[in-house]
Amino acid sequence: MQALPSPPLPAGLQLRTGSWDDLDAVADLLAAASRARIGAVTTRREDLRLRWLGLASLDAVTLVEDPAADPSLVAYAAEDVLEDPFTGLLELHVDAQVHPAHVGRGAATFLLGRAAGHAASAAADAGLAEATLRTSLVDGDAQARRFFDQRGFEAVRHLLELRLDLHAPPPRPTWPAGVTVRAFDASEDVHAAWCAHQAAFADVATHDPLDLDGFTATRLEGGSPIDPSLSWLAEHHDEVVGFALCRAGTGVAEEDGWVRDLGVVAAWRRHGVGMALLRTAFAGFRAHGLTGVALEVDDVTLEGAVALYRRAGMRIARRTDVLERTIQAA
Repeated sequence: MQALPSPPLPAGLQLRTGSWDDLDAVADLLAAASRARIGAVTTRREDLRLRWLGLASLDAVTLVEDPAADPSLVAYAAEDVLEDPFTGLLELHVDAQVHPAHVGRGAATFLLGRAAGHAASAAADAGLAEATLRTSLVDGDAQARRFFDQRGFEAVRHLLELRLDLHAPPPRPTWPAGVTVRAFDASEDVHAAWCAHQAAFADVATHDPLDLDGFTATRLEGGSPIDPSLSWLAEHHDEVVGFALCRAGTGVAEEDGWVRDLGVVAAWRRHGVGMALLRTAFAGFRAHGLTGVALEVDDVTLEGAVALYRRAGMRIARRTDVLERTIQAA
């Protein structure tokens, strides 16, 4: 595959490393870009702050500026270099965005070529022949898709955000014979929920197995834990066969309920357990005064999940395509 071009920084533009003082300006750039794409803002300042906190350092944040322009911030990029725990291969993930007022000036081509160079150098430093350069395309951006298609990127995953308004009561759940539902008990149910969680997602290609401590840390602790009062376990003869692990509030709307995990063990799929859990969660959200539902799903690895959510009345509100291509070591 032909190497990505590494053009010089276009004339009139300047490059510098970002800092926390730039957070508001970058959030404004992302907001302007999303308004230009879909007429709404989908990334908040807090979302960006959390993204930066996850970086190894702010040296990974790059800003492209034009001091003579208004707005002066032309483009932004943030890079992560990660090692795949299963293959040992290197992945460089780059998030980049050009301000809509500055599209066509060459900033996107420059930043992508720069990231490819960093991926090639990282692979060489690790003694590897290649690395994967990965990025995300949001909101079905056709212009950006053409840009990446022309540079050899392929879509490997499609992440969907689905939503539902709760202005009317949801239909009552219908449970299979012998299956009951109850609220999650954080003091008693963690082990059983963990076992069911690992069993339900064991056949999902992108599932990263969790030990009990990892499950507890990611679902019950940290910055966005589930709410036991809004989470449910489906049981058959005291065995957990399905679960809906949820909380109030999403990154976009505090008045929405968020379905963090919905799963059914293989033996009980296609028996109506998933739909009954969804409707139970919807009713629980509404009883808590929440006015909507949101969740995310991978439409490649979770076959049939999108169809289930659509049957439950949900609609696709946002799509994120994960794109990647192979970069040879420098």
